[in-house]
Amino acid sequence: MDLWDLTRLLLRRWYFAVPMLLASVAVVILTAQTVSPDYKATGYMQLIPAPSSGKLADPKAKPRPVNPWLDLGFVALGNAAAITVTDQPSLDRLAAQGLSDSVTVILDDRTPLFQIEAVGRSKQQATATVRQVIKLLQADLLVKQKQYGTVSEDTISTLVINDGNTPKVESGKVKRVLIVAAGLGVLITTAATIALDYWLRRRAKRRSEEDSAVGEGEMPATPPAHPSGRAEPKMSSSLLDSAEKTQVLRPQPANRPNGNVYSGERKKAEVKTGAAAVRSNGAPAEPPIDATVVLPTSHPTRRAQDKRK
Repeated sequence: MDLWDLTRLLLRRWYFAVPMLLASVAVVILTAQTVSPDYKATGYMQLIPAPSSGKLADPKAKPRPVNPWLDLGFVALGNAAAITVTDQPSLDRLAAQGLSDSVTVILDDRTPLFQIEAVGRSKQQATATVRQVIKLLQADLLVKQKQYGTVSEDTISTLVINDGNTPKVESGKVKRVLIVAAGLGVLITTAATIALDYWLRRRAKRRSEEDSAVGEGEMPATPPAHPSGRAEPKMSSSLLDSAEKTQVLRPQPANRPNGNVYSGERKKAEVKTGAAAVRSNGAPAEPPIDATVVLPTSHPTRRAQDKRK
């Protein structure tokens, strides 16, 4: 079944498909009202170079520990901190605190700027998540530098530009739910219409087969009753065939010389009369070849007279 056949089927069963589509639309609208949208808060934090960066080293000053992150660069330090903050244990701790675990931390390669995004069920949750992630980043950046004994003059610091206090409505969740609900509604409507069409066709075919079977199995009409009130006896086909094939031929009186001889004209008239009678009875004028001829036994007196003659 291609798309055109499916369209024709839906148009033919419109009385079922249209209510199903309307019900699907109602379900989609109800779903859109019940599903609450998400809120996305975005914060920005800038990495600040160490105070000693760009200054000439004092040869008379005491030697101090070297900060290796100054040689590696801001991108290396920022990526290391982002990986630590967004790993699964850290996200689980955020969820345990009632915050959102949908967090994204991105560091710009050209400028050492953190972009922190958090998606929450409410505005308060999204903003609180961004602020907590900023605190975690600041603490992790400091720990990664202090572990090498870095002094404050050689420590890279941070500056919060935006803490995510202006969250926005994220409609992606609602759109996805609506698309899924609409797709399911169309699929259910199509499948139900196909099933209904198959059932109706099968029922119509079964009824036509039953009607044809009943028409073929009808009994012939009953023969009319006898005027006397008794049913006429029926003869089997074998008896009818034998009755039609068996004919009794009776001998004609012989010509006698005493003058009782049939004249030619009278004989012709009798022959014509007999043939007409046979035709009126529906029997053939002459017996068929395979007919059974039954001859009556001759009288003994007539046989004796014939012998004396």
